[in-house]
Amino acid sequence: MARRVVPGRNGSLAGVVADLARPVAVVGSALPVGDLEVVFRDPGVSSVVVRDDAGSPRVGVVTRARLTSALTGRLGYGRAVLDRKPTASVADWAPLLVSPSTPVSEVATRAMARPDEQRYDDVLVAGESWACAATADVMRALVAALAQRSTRDPLTGMATRAAVWHGLTHRCSMARGSGGSRVVVVLLDVRGMTDINARYGGAAGDAVLVGIADRIRAALPRGCEAGRVDGDRFAVLGTLPAMDDARAAASAEGFRGHLISQLLTPPDGVEPSWWPTVHTSVVWSLAGGADPDELVREGERRLVAAAHAARGLARAS
Repeated sequence: MARRVVPGRNGSLAGVVADLARPVAVVGSALPVGDLEVVFRDPGVSSVVVRDDAGSPRVGVVTRARLTSALTGRLGYGRAVLDRKPTASVADWAPLLVSPSTPVSEVATRAMARPDEQRYDDVLVAGESWACAATADVMRALVAALAQRSTRDPLTGMATRAAVWHGLTHRCSMARGSGGSRVVVVLLDVRGMTDINARYGGAAGDAVLVGIADRIRAALPRGCEAGRVDGDRFAVLGTLPAMDDARAAASAEGFRGHLISQLLTPPDGVEPSWWPTVHTSVVWSLAGGADPDELVREGERRLVAAAHAARGLARAS
């Protein structure tokens, strides 16, 4: 089973440059600069690919900024001098040229290594047809992917430990000023992952964790959130409206039971022999008073107690 990589496509951070490329016009190198200027009257054109009319395989590019600079000229005579000259005279014949499958992270690195005056020129993408990718778009995609990677688990796509506990802190803060709402935390501990990896291989272990994450995600009621907070541990957060202690306890246990019911059988693609036991615990805050650290500590304590109880039942049987 292939690993799920988040974000990005094709297993690369932020995907590949083809995701960002757009079609670009192609002109011959003999085209007069005056005619080239007409092409750039379209505000949507930022770059034009230049094909060498002499028959050589080289390819150039003219950006809007490059053409504007050439037409302005040092003394303001650029347009008069260049109007009838060939486009070849204003083209950059050594552009950054990449294939469509080049990772965005690699394109960003190569773009930033260019001289200052060319650093933000469009990147030329050579595929079945010519395309360009704006370097600014490349950098934005990379920054967004890095930001998402810091909050998303690469295997399961779920929130990371830091993101989950940040969400818990926010929920507790909101509950303290809500006049009675309660925060619920369900911890789920996947048992026997070391044995699964040893007996069936790491791919089987990954498939199990992805399957559990998908089942948890599908079972989340509206307004709840979940994440992978350790290698084999998940957490689910929810908020209950104001209610008395008895109803809060019943609602929290019902929430835990709902999650457990979704994890009894493996999803398609996961062998039944791989499917593990999942121990769970649930804790909820007092009405209007929620401390995130206290909730996590109590949840962990109850999870350990649940594991001990399960081992006791196994020995008794």
